[in-house]
Amino acid sequence: MVAGRAEGQWLSLGEAARLLGVDATTLRGWADAGKVRVFRTPGGHRRFAAADLWALLGGVPPASGGPGDAGARASPREWIASRPWYARVGEDALGRARIRCTQLMQVLTAYLGEAADRGRCLAEGRRIGGELGHDVAGWGLTPAQSTEVFLHFKKMVTDTLASPPLGASGQVRTMRDADAFLGEVLQAMMEAYEQGRPR
Repeated sequence: MVAGRAEGQWLSLGEAARLLGVDATTLRGWADAGKVRVFRTPGGHRRFAAADLWALLGGVPPASGGPGDAGARASPREWIASRPWYARVGEDALGRARIRCTQLMQVLTAYLGEAADRGRCLAEGRRIGGELGHDVAGWGLTPAQSTEVFLHFKKMVTDTLASPPLGASGQVRTMRDADAFLGEVLQAMMEAYEQGRPR
């Protein structure tokens, strides 16, 4: 818990939960477990630093035991910038891909919700996956490179889902549901890639 208010923007519990795409109860549990830094107002209300939440959305847990692993976190932007094909992809194209990935996270969050229309969410996820497939085909990525980008995104999602204290059975079910959803998205992405690939 933070003893005082740091510089930057602070969000209420509801605002922070909306930003992360989770229920307020989930975020409250993360804060109580020390997974997210929180400041308490004199009235006892929780406040979250916007910078911490963006880091949580964009941070990638370090791989354990890998060569040269110094335990540092790499943002998705840093990871993608380290790929050999990065220099030939324009910033506008990468910006569109980031928007699509954000939309995909919102749809996945809705898909995992209890009141979700899963069929509609899955169709929307496949649509976004198809758009991503057309994007990466236009970038000139190989099928292997395109799949690597998607699997990196999927690992970020899995790592995020593995961290909240949901309880064993609920957490496994959520991760299985997310895996099935993302498998459909990858399939749609690669189908669109094949259609959009320059011949």
